[in-house]
Amino acid sequence: MKRQSPVQLFLVKFKKQTMALAAFWVLVGIFLLGLAGTWITPFDPNRPVNEQYEEKGINPTKAMTGVIEVIGKMSDGTKRPLSDLALQSTNRQIADVRYSEGEAIVTPVGQGSTTALIAKDNVSTQVQVDVSVEGTSKVITQLLLHGPTSTVKKGDNFQLELEARLSNGEKLVGLEQIHSNLQQLQGANNSVSQGNSGFLLGKKKKEQLQVHYESTNEEVLRVNQDGIVTALGRGTGKVKVSLGSISTIVPIAVETAMKDPVLVQILVSQSQITLQDSSKHQPPSLLHWFGTDHQNRDIFSRVLAGTRATLFIGFVSVGIGAILGTLLGLLAGYYGRWVDSIITRLTDILLAFPGILLAIAVIAVLGPGMANIIFAVAVFTVPIFIRIVRGSALSLKQMTYVEAAKSIGVPDFVIIMRHILPGMLPVVMIYLTMRIGTAILLGAALSFLGLGGDITAPEWGAMLSAAKDNSRSLFYPTFFPGIAIVLTVVCFNLFGDGLRDTLDPKLKE
Repeated sequence: MKRQSPVQLFLVKFKKQTMALAAFWVLVGIFLLGLAGTWITPFDPNRPVNEQYEEKGINPTKAMTGVIEVIGKMSDGTKRPLSDLALQSTNRQIADVRYSEGEAIVTPVGQGSTTALIAKDNVSTQVQVDVSVEGTSKVITQLLLHGPTSTVKKGDNFQLELEARLSNGEKLVGLEQIHSNLQQLQGANNSVSQGNSGFLLGKKKKEQLQVHYESTNEEVLRVNQDGIVTALGRGTGKVKVSLGSISTIVPIAVETAMKDPVLVQILVSQSQITLQDSSKHQPPSLLHWFGTDHQNRDIFSRVLAGTRATLFIGFVSVGIGAILGTLLGLLAGYYGRWVDSIITRLTDILLAFPGILLAIAVIAVLGPGMANIIFAVAVFTVPIFIRIVRGSALSLKQMTYVEAAKSIGVPDFVIIMRHILPGMLPVVMIYLTMRIGTAILLGAALSFLGLGGDITAPEWGAMLSAAKDNSRSLFYPTFFPGIAIVLTVVCFNLFGDGLRDTLDPKLKE
């Protein structure tokens, strides 16, 4: 039977470490993304995306625009398409509205809440528009007036039934219920900051908050402010009711046949529409997989571009720390005595400080910057390797082959590099792999604290720092860089655990 080489034995044992093997392939993918990140990013990570749409041939207007279907309801119950509608946005700094082929097109301009007024003749309705805001207060969007269904006689008195509909679909039936809710609705809407528009916005005049009835033909109909109509003469009249900018009418025939039906209601496909401001904080979509940040930069592109910087911090800092720690640990473990005493005391001093505080102290002395972060993380890494390598060197220098090499006069440098160092390489490699994850986490923490130099750079810790002010209302600016850090650190730890279990000589099949 052919004997397997050490590499083959390692591969056979490592393949049995399912989690470590999966982590290894994830790390390979992350490493490849780090190498190719700046070339495969869909957008420039340092520029707002709205400055790049035109050069990339992208038209995001349709995706960012709200469409409201509009149709008219006539007095005989039929529905007809409308034309020559008057549309107006109460606050054009938040949204703009226009009419096109039976649809009201709402385009976001800024952030906040407003209303879009849709009117024709004596009938008008409004739609609540929320741009990049949530939990706004409800407003009255439509009035409905119900009158007699048949011809009335001269001298008849009758009550018109009024109904109001809110932006959340709720109905208020009758003058009493509408009046009782007006004060509550006004107070709720006054508490909205950036112009929640409509007749309920701000400190309007008192009469604007009252239901107002009027007759379009005083010779035929008379109406008081309680909605009671008196038929005065023969003919066809209309009663109009309004509340602020919202209004509707009901036609009434007195001792005559009803003429052509008139428009009594404007029907909209939705009374409340939520849009996103295209200038910043766009949510995750097919165009921007991870959304955009507070400067409207593509988060997916920044995460990809930041992979290289984050891995660079981890690999270089741990590499420097591993080289210095291994050399000092070899000297301390092999020579012992005063050399061991000095190096060990220095290690104890460094280990007495928590890692993050030690790194912050180094940054405080050297100043912020990427190079200084790498040096600070390396300083945090050195004492760990000193202890690991020193312990292994103390054990290996007692081995018979080392004693034999000393007895024949082999130089100390040759003994250290040829006989002792190879014996501890598996342990060094295991801890090297596991410390990369810790170094990435520490580097991200320093960048989060603003110690990484350029806070606008696409680096995961800096991205978390820039997005923390909006973390309560928006999850995606912090979630995706955070999950990238977690995934990378966990994979390095799992891979390191797998290497340890594979290379541990005490592990039996």
